[in-house]
Amino acid sequence: MSHEICALVIAGQVDAQRARSVGLRAVLVHDGIGVFPINHYFSAYWAAKRRNSASLDLPEGLSLLFPTEAVLCDLVREVTGTDKPRFAIIETNYFAGVGGQGAVAFDGEDRLTTDPSSINQALAALGVRATPAMDEFDVIGLAGFRSNPEHLDVYAELCEGLGV
Repeated sequence: MSHEICALVIAGQVDAQRARSVGLRAVLVHDGIGVFPINHYFSAYWAAKRRNSASLDLPEGLSLLFPTEAVLCDLVREVTGTDKPRFAIIETNYFAGVGGQGAVAFDGEDRLTTDPSSINQALAALGVRATPAMDEFDVIGLAGFRSNPEHLDVYAELCEGLGV
């Protein structure tokens, strides 16, 4: 069985209507932590649409498809209404137990996690706490979120239309 996701994990209150207006739809919400699927086309589209060519401060060693665009921080600011939102970008790519993951947590534009970071480390930086029986990944329900939703497919076409 595969597990292939990419998402913004946002700590704190999110304005759902504003989030939907920028294509963010929560698939999980747990104790003030929301998980919003994205992909590299999503971030490239919003960067081009908003003419923001800046990149996030990311560690080396992430996958080639890991979203790099600083516009993601701008979007999180908008949907949370805060200047320094706490969020993470996470990615998994597993099939039959083989694969990898990557994650980076931020406080605004400041990186909270070190090189390289696991999803559990990024979630812990956002305040998710493991229990004796479950790690941070399982606490928020990521085991049940196995693949990104089809509504993200449109961003590949939108990028093509913008020449991105």
